[in-house]
Amino acid sequence: NIVWISCEDISPRLGCYGDTTATTPNLDKLASEGVRFTHAFSCHGVCAPSRTGIITGHYPITLGANHMRSKAKLPSHIRPFPQYLREAGYYCSNDNKTDYNFQWDQNATWDDTEKKAHWKKRTNNDQPFFSVFNLTMTHESKIWPRGWKEVVKGLPKSERHRPEAMIVPPLFPDTTPVHEDLARLADIITVMDLRVGQILKELDDAGLTENTIVIFWSDHGDGLPRCKRWPYDSGTRVPMIVRVPQKYKSLATEAPAGSTDDRLINLIDLGPTVLSLAGVAIPEGLAGRPFLGKSQTPDREFIYGARDRIDERFDMVRSVRSRDFRYVRNLMPWHPALQPIAYAEQNATLREWRRLLAEGNLEPKFTQWFESPHADEELYDLNADPWALVNLAKDPAHAATLKGLSDECDRWQIECRDAHLLPEILLDEGETKAGSRWDILRVSGGLERTKKLLAAAKSTAHSVASNKPIAMPNLDADPAVRWWQLMACGRAVNVADFAELFKAELTSDSPTIRIAAASGLARARDLGDASSVFGQLLSHKSKFVQHAALLEIDEVGSPLVELLKEQIKRVKGDEYCERLADHALNR
Repeated sequence: NIVWISCEDISPRLGCYGDTTATTPNLDKLASEGVRFTHAFSCHGVCAPSRTGIITGHYPITLGANHMRSKAKLPSHIRPFPQYLREAGYYCSNDNKTDYNFQWDQNATWDDTEKKAHWKKRTNNDQPFFSVFNLTMTHESKIWPRGWKEVVKGLPKSERHRPEAMIVPPLFPDTTPVHEDLARLADIITVMDLRVGQILKELDDAGLTENTIVIFWSDHGDGLPRCKRWPYDSGTRVPMIVRVPQKYKSLATEAPAGSTDDRLINLIDLGPTVLSLAGVAIPEGLAGRPFLGKSQTPDREFIYGARDRIDERFDMVRSVRSRDFRYVRNLMPWHPALQPIAYAEQNATLREWRRLLAEGNLEPKFTQWFESPHADEELYDLNADPWALVNLAKDPAHAATLKGLSDECDRWQIECRDAHLLPEILLDEGETKAGSRWDILRVSGGLERTKKLLAAAKSTAHSVASNKPIAMPNLDADPAVRWWQLMACGRAVNVADFAELFKAELTSDSPTIRIAAASGLARARDLGDASSVFGQLLSHKSKFVQHAALLEIDEVGSPLVELLKEQIKRVKGDEYCERLADHALNR
């Protein structure tokens, strides 16, 4: 039997990981009986893309499913891995979070995925089970005071954490609201640990402990700014503990109880590892690698991560982490790192950052996250700078490391056929034609198209980050490449030089191109034609077109918003579009 205990939104904030403020006796005990993994990472710093990678064993950028709540179609040969377990005779239950960024068949994937789904509900007690328990009390929303009160109502006040006792990492300002956030985070982790104890006791009481492998993990890092949603260690490094009964030690690992495992593990490895432990054949072509069981593969040399649209805001970040360094590639550096995402803005620490910034009292190491444009490349020495605060990308002493990791990022994006190199409108259109987003860049010529798209994206990012005048481009026939070129022109310091180019593109058949052209024209302060095109696109039948138009309108700001106020007010029916409209009108 195999049990997963997953929690949400925590970095390795457990006593067994050395956190002296943690109250986690059950997880500490589990670590003493099993193996604690010190270098486990999610493929994304937010839940739905991370869980998409976990359940499929593929990077979400390969599936075109890295945009939040994207609901992409999967190609027929890619299935959620519990389907293979069920075909092999396993009872598979999931209590009850799924949160996948793709369309899936619930009945084919889980025997039970309702609230309180449990291995106890199987009708045959001799049937092996794979049961998942998703502990949601550590979600970022439970750090907010109203969510915290609901979670800790049964936790005695004597067991709650004092804000003044919290240790503030160098990632955050050392102020009272931050201390209070960290104390609430510690409290909800304590409550989560109590639930872990209950789940493990159920196995004990049923006499199943010696027949059950237990794997505990978090879906990504802390629900705090520049942690959750980000591909740094602060957003992707997670706790992971595996307890293997003595009778299965030879199958899984010979590591003694209470030991640590320092291998680089990506959470997309979890599914193949479960199949390996269960003796089920692993499908060909998975990006995930089994790290336990008879089918385990050589250790990873790199960890890869990505960030794309988060709720209503677009971004595009790719990251490669080696044992000692993290490389970050910002392909849309015109967006500040901490864009206003309505849901995330409810966090007290982020509000504290914004307050200090507005007052001119925020330290430079923090203000970098609000700057635009920002660097297109980042490099961090994680031994000297574990919180990734000092960017070494322009340091000549690290030029070789930068190039090596940049080349590896190229290789990974091309190998994955990074579907998100296409704007979301074109991704949606391509899915309709190809059958799945996976297939868009895998047709004949797909490899060369991927390389061309990546080159265009990198060139655009570099030109914007450099903040220098650029030359008139020779626009490519490929609308996705053309879009990247127009985005570079629209954010260039000499944007006015391209006004006639933008006007010529306003009649394009592609809404993507018309949006980019209208945005460039508005930034060149030619608002008449731009507002006319945007006004038409705000009533487009596609929510992707509406969303992309609203994003540009909001970022251009006044007086464009004033010209379009009545059309913006009429935007209804899509949560993310409504958030952008609200921000544009009420910023």
